[in-house]
Amino acid sequence: MKSLIMVCILGLAASAAAELRPPAVAGAFYPGESEALRAAVDTMLEAAAGARSEGGARALIVPHAGYAYSGPTAAKAFARLSGEDVRRVIVLGPSHHFAFSGGALPKESVTGFETPLGVMPIDRKAVARLRRSSLFDGPAEAHVKEHSLEVELPFLQAVAPKAALVPVVLGPNTDLATCRAMAEHLAGLLDETTVVVASSDFTHHGDRYGWSPYAEEGLGKTLIRVARETAERAAELDARGFVKQVEVSGDTVCGVRPVGVLVALLERAFQGTGDLLEVTTSGHVSGSFDLSVSYVAAAFEGAWTSWSERPAPTTADELGREDGIALIELARATLSGSLTHDTEVARWFAAHPDRRRWEGLAGAFVTLNNTGKKARTEGRLRACMGVVEATEPLVDAVVQAAVWAAQDPRFPPLELEELDAVEIEVSVLSPMRPVRSHRFIQVGTHGVLMTKHGRRALYLPQVAVEQGWNLEAMLDNLSLKAGLPRTAWQSGATFEVFTSQVFSEGP
Repeated sequence: MKSLIMVCILGLAASAAAELRPPAVAGAFYPGESEALRAAVDTMLEAAAGARSEGGARALIVPHAGYAYSGPTAAKAFARLSGEDVRRVIVLGPSHHFAFSGGALPKESVTGFETPLGVMPIDRKAVARLRRSSLFDGPAEAHVKEHSLEVELPFLQAVAPKAALVPVVLGPNTDLATCRAMAEHLAGLLDETTVVVASSDFTHHGDRYGWSPYAEEGLGKTLIRVARETAERAAELDARGFVKQVEVSGDTVCGVRPVGVLVALLERAFQGTGDLLEVTTSGHVSGSFDLSVSYVAAAFEGAWTSWSERPAPTTADELGREDGIALIELARATLSGSLTHDTEVARWFAAHPDRRRWEGLAGAFVTLNNTGKKARTEGRLRACMGVVEATEPLVDAVVQAAVWAAQDPRFPPLELEELDAVEIEVSVLSPMRPVRSHRFIQVGTHGVLMTKHGRRALYLPQVAVEQGWNLEAMLDNLSLKAGLPRTAWQSGATFEVFTSQVFSEGP
């Protein structure tokens, strides 16, 4: 009898500990009454019935604004799940209230998410599996007021009533490498009854958002084009192209990380195709573009596969001229995209789908040279910045170097009107290797990184030749560049050398 009483007590304690995550934006983003909400969702799904497909949607990209604005667009994606046997839905959304890296799961005591349509239960076994990784140890509080997951749930309750939820909120500090690592962990949850949903609005344009780079004339068409060209990188399973486009342009895509995780997952654990279903904006609904948010619906149809590692990058010791042209074009697209906030980077990635040759780890520098009269009056060098260590893929290093070059602190920031007049030079660096003494440095062959007292300075191999320096003159100037006395290199300094391949737009 005592045992039975104890079991009952434990059962009551467990029941008391369990809790539901209550709706935070019901009555604001979507109807707060069950009948009105069911009618709204059903109406939008019926209107989107033409978007249904027999291909078997395994993943979606959907917006998360108020239903009056983004609901019909979201419905076009969710309609792809109608009639599917969906038992688990992994929903990835951005955090709008907390800054962190990686993913956040709800408190362990939360057993379901509540909406006016009822409770969507959490797949506690799947969530517990994710908790074992530090990639998913973000603050549970990130779920409390977050709308990016919540607004998707009534649609899921309508089209996938048997599904359990795996809710993940991603922090804004999550980089591409972390997105890929998270994707690999999520791959262990995939099966034929699992769907992954990435929740994201796209460009937020207007003074209230602190983002209004585009001209008022034709703004609606511009916003549609920018969202479409950006989203196409995701629809074509190009995680790097999508993320780099958003990072370089500064575009206000709030769900860049959830989409980045989804596309990284699709790249490695999916066999199928992506379909960009609709691109629209709140401005087209309200009739005003003073404040406008862009919305994208996409579906990915096919089948999940086991996680597969990509073949090793094929960066060769010697790149050819065609490689150099492509890298220069990438640097120019990056400079232009960072100054215009347009989609030049997305276009470069679209034009270069086979990039394995440039995805090996390498350092890179981007040099900007003045031409014509400006070169004669102000000097040829306009900027030179780069990534020294071979710790990231070459394409990423070129993008980063170009972004930094536009803000080289030795010169005024690059202006858009200058861009057509500068010549771009891309230097691809070999791995660094230490030398015992400066006597092992070969002028014109070696680039040099000097370190002393925590200060560092670097010259590319071509600098000494261009300046007409011998070894001593080069090291004198390298010391000055490091903020040290001219002769500081003569004692206590360490040297690393490298070679570089140089590709230039100039003669």
